[in-house]
Amino acid sequence: MGLDDPFPIDKCSGRVRGAILAEFQGRCPTIREVASISDAQWLTVPNIGPTTLEELRSMTQQLPNGEDRLAITHMPDHEILSRLGRLQRELNVLVGEIRTRLNMTSSRRNPHR
Repeated sequence: MGLDDPFPIDKCSGRVRGAILAEFQGRCPTIREVASISDAQWLTVPNIGPTTLEELRSMTQQLPNGEDRLAITHMPDHEILSRLGRLQRELNVLVGEIRTRLNMTSSRRNPHR
């Protein structure tokens, strides 16, 4: 599967599928067309938020054969920084959830604390 092949729209969630079709006036774009739209632009499209954007990006970056066609070296700096920021926020949320669960477990074991 190459960058000029049709985007695998049938593998997307309904929300992402609808947003892509709306953005491309009802036609199925190529993988290259979807990948060429910046994160900032996608986030202005109705029904595209950080989670759906990640779904969309995962489909444009990792193709079925496992080859990374859009290597991070080809991404503009602002895209890399944006992606890093999102990943750091997700990591902080996960760390917070783990700490909360650990504290809850510790409280149940030591009720006099």
